[in-house]
Amino acid sequence: MSDKRFTILSIEDNEPDFYLLKRALEKIPNLRLEIININNGKGALDFIYKKNEHQSAPTPDIIILDINLPYINGKEILKTIKNDEKYKMIPVIIFSTSDCSIDIENLYKSYANSYLTKTSDVDELFKKIAIMGEYWLKISEIPGTNNFCFVQNNEEEKKK
Repeated sequence: MSDKRFTILSIEDNEPDFYLLKRALEKIPNLRLEIININNGKGALDFIYKKNEHQSAPTPDIIILDINLPYINGKEILKTIKNDEKYKMIPVIIFSTSDCSIDIENLYKSYANSYLTKTSDVDELFKKIAIMGEYWLKISEIPGTNNFCFVQNNEEEKKK
């Protein structure tokens, strides 16, 4: 079985949370991951839109997004991405300490693809991240990643 390759953009300002996220994802077998962390909202949008020092940044396959960020918060980042034709198909997983039902509901209304609540129990959080990673990186199909299909020309199809 060949390894699947993914570029994951983590937008997380808490270094210990990013470290735990990275460790949990890297333990998933048969994956080749490039995990990039940007610790503020402005830098994250620069990365996604390839501006300033991020002009050669890869387009992420998945975005893992904290809500409370410096400069531009995660809610605004989510709305920006999901309102952009070029980037709205990228799965955005919210990774936040907030378990407020209003936050969760509003983020799903803004087209978050998943919501993972951080917990202070490190073992439990590690397991949550691993399960989330298994699902998004091994079970679910993500647009534009490692998938090959033959698309027949519409003119040829019409002739049949």
